[in-house]
Amino acid sequence: MIKVLVVGGVTGSGKSTLSVKLAKLFNGEIISGDSVAVYKELTIGSAKILPKDMDGIDHHGIDILSLQETFNVRDFQLYARKKIDEIVARGKLPIIVGGTGLYIRALLYDYVFLDEVETDMRWADSLTNEALHDELSKVDKQQAQQIHANNRKRVLRALSIAMVNQKSKTELLSEQSHSMLYDAMILACTLPRTQLYTQLDIRVEKMMEAGLLEEVKQAVSLAGWDHPVMSAIGYKEFKDYFDEKISLDRAIALVQRNTRRFAKRQITWFMHQMPCRWVNMNDENDLDQAIEEVKVWMSR
Repeated sequence: MIKVLVVGGVTGSGKSTLSVKLAKLFNGEIISGDSVAVYKELTIGSAKILPKDMDGIDHHGIDILSLQETFNVRDFQLYARKKIDEIVARGKLPIIVGGTGLYIRALLYDYVFLDEVETDMRWADSLTNEALHDELSKVDKQQAQQIHANNRKRVLRALSIAMVNQKSKTELLSEQSHSMLYDAMILACTLPRTQLYTQLDIRVEKMMEAGLLEEVKQAVSLAGWDHPVMSAIGYKEFKDYFDEKISLDRAIALVQRNTRRFAKRQITWFMHQMPCRWVNMNDENDLDQAIEEVKVWMSR
């Protein structure tokens, strides 16, 4: 199996710096697993690594799209798997870096996107929500139990999946093994909570000093608030400010609060979704030990 090193974990913990160090040690190239860093116009709020900090290491998946385009988890899966093959062909180690856990999981595992189907559902236009939900119950009782009748969009999607595949979504999901496609070692970076939260608050303040507000303005003028990426932390909080519903200080405080909450969710996600080797980035001994473990893994 192809070896893939993953540097995941908590936002603001030093993943980018560690990934560059590992790339230099193990002849690697880096693939960004960040859902915002793909956009050329979003630099400050995404906290993407800058060219001066890449130290000569090739980085992929950064600044590859404009805000006139969209990029989702399936797009990332296809893009990153292609890059992995190219990096391996050059005799180098692919290193995936980022805290968007779903992106990393979709890349590493045989994750099939059942929602990526299209079929003509105009026949359903005349049906009430309840009648449409009854149709779903006939073909996929389990999904019908999980989706409320008023959630018409999800009911339609579950029905379309069943129609295209001639199997219910429940059956299709049960057939997926969700096995790992690569020989992956996953490092999950973290910091003591008090230190992490303090650093995250300071990072937001530095983003504001660097021009985050102007970046948000430009992004809105290019893509509008309806663009999926504008729901990202660091951007969405300013909508009410521009609509004159809250003060700038309140918007900044919301970015800080939401970033802290996101960090907490990342810890929970990586703890339960993938086998990780946690690295305390505040502990030099633990960091050195983790690097030694990567060496052992590389030699196997």
